[in-house]
Amino acid sequence: MKKILLGCALCFGIMSFSSCTTNDVKEISGTIIIKDLGSHVFNINADNIEATITMAGPKLEKPMIYENVPLFRTSDYNAKIEVDDSGELTTELLNNLVSMYEVDAGKLEDKQLNHFLQDGFVKIEWTGLN
Repeated sequence: MKKILLGCALCFGIMSFSSCTTNDVKEISGTIIIKDLGSHVFNINADNIEATITMAGPKLEKPMIYENVPLFRTSDYNAKIEVDDSGELTTELLNNLVSMYEVDAGKLEDKQLNHFLQDGFVKIEWTGLN
């Protein structure tokens, strides 16, 4: 009887020790910078994401900065930098095709387009948990 109890206790001890896994939660971070004209889709694979979003256009004296913005793993984000048919330049950040933030830079002439490509951008600095 003692052998059976000792064997069961030994098996239970070995099984409980070997089944322990580490589920360490690690903080991860990153930066996304978009400077090209067009539509850019991205997704961040982390939980509890908090971001600082900086958006700039050529006619803005200071860039627009949005701090402590919650972002979500399940959302597709779309950063658009485009010149519409009327010559208006817009920088926009969308969450699942719903506008979150938008910066209008006003009407641009063709010679100002090169200036925009140097000074206009969307920058997302984020931290989250893996």
